[in-house]
Amino acid sequence: MSYTNLMKGFIVSVALLITACAQSPQAIQIAPEFTTPALTTGNDSPVNVRVSDQRANKVLGSRGGPYRETSVITLANDLSLPVEKALSSYMASMGYNVDSLNPNTTDLHVIFTSLVYDHPKEDGVGYDMDMLATVEVQASRGIEHYEGRYRVKRNQKFFNAPSNSHNTKLVNDLVAEVLVSMFSDPKLVAFLHKK
Repeated sequence: MSYTNLMKGFIVSVALLITACAQSPQAIQIAPEFTTPALTTGNDSPVNVRVSDQRANKVLGSRGGPYRETSVITLANDLSLPVEKALSSYMASMGYNVDSLNPNTTDLHVIFTSLVYDHPKEDGVGYDMDMLATVEVQASRGIEHYEGRYRVKRNQKFFNAPSNSHNTKLVNDLVAEVLVSMFSDPKLVAFLHKK
């Protein structure tokens, strides 16, 4: 084999190796799923659920690799509608009277202020993903108001970079987890139960 052909083969091999190490961008489909609650604690309380996306940064994070600035993770769909539908169904399964026409219906406005799913720049053993979800809640009924802020933050380590399907599951699980955490706030639950 000539020197020229040998060098061509080497260059192609290096190019393939770099491409294999690079992470492509990913757009994640938001469709959170909730486990069926063990108890129905809603007491038929009337609630209207609204969800809005007020994140300052619409990029969730980076998948890492040598081109982390371009291997970004974003959402493929609007966050508000699928989350609103899923949360409404979950609250209905908890025993709330969702989309009620009762004049004493509580307006529950859930606002996403952050959603992060990011591989940090520092390289270490394994593959880390930083995860963060923050929501603000504005509940109102007539002249009564209640506000709360709920946050889930964690770091998860993997042996290898998660696949596209695994990333999608983890982001949707994070969204569901921060929403479920709202119902651990006894003051919010008490407000929702007032009729």
